[in-house]
Amino acid sequence: LKSPVARTPRARTRVFGAMASTAESNEELRQAQEYLAKHRIMELLNDMCAAVCFYKPEDVRGFLLEALAKREREGEEHGFFEDQEIDAVFGLADLMRIGVISAEQSKTALLSLASSQKQKEQVEAMRIPAEVDQTAFKQLAKDALKVL
Repeated sequence: LKSPVARTPRARTRVFGAMASTAESNEELRQAQEYLAKHRIMELLNDMCAAVCFYKPEDVRGFLLEALAKREREGEEHGFFEDQEIDAVFGLADLMRIGVISAEQSKTALLSLASSQKQKEQVEAMRIPAEVDQTAFKQLAKDALKVL
């Protein structure tokens, strides 16, 4: 049996046109993904969503505008994690409330803050002391999160 596509030139044109359209769509999708990755749009949006969920502002739009303005003022490496957020993550790791967490707990907590592959790689490469207090944890977090 012959394919119905082979029967008429018009049918072949439609099939090849659809294939070309799919190829163009794939290329456009690839270009869009490259653009998003190059400008770190998904990381930015993830950071913004996390900040909104953490702070739960009444004026979400105003909050987002201020967060973007702060990012512009303080540079691209500025994350949305304030000291109180880093303290909260430390507190979640310090279940016994003794003021010190292990290197493994520190690494897990730092990885939860990382929003990019580079930040995760930075955390994995860090030499973390066997015991980490809250001040040291804040510094480790800032060192890890400043990586773009």
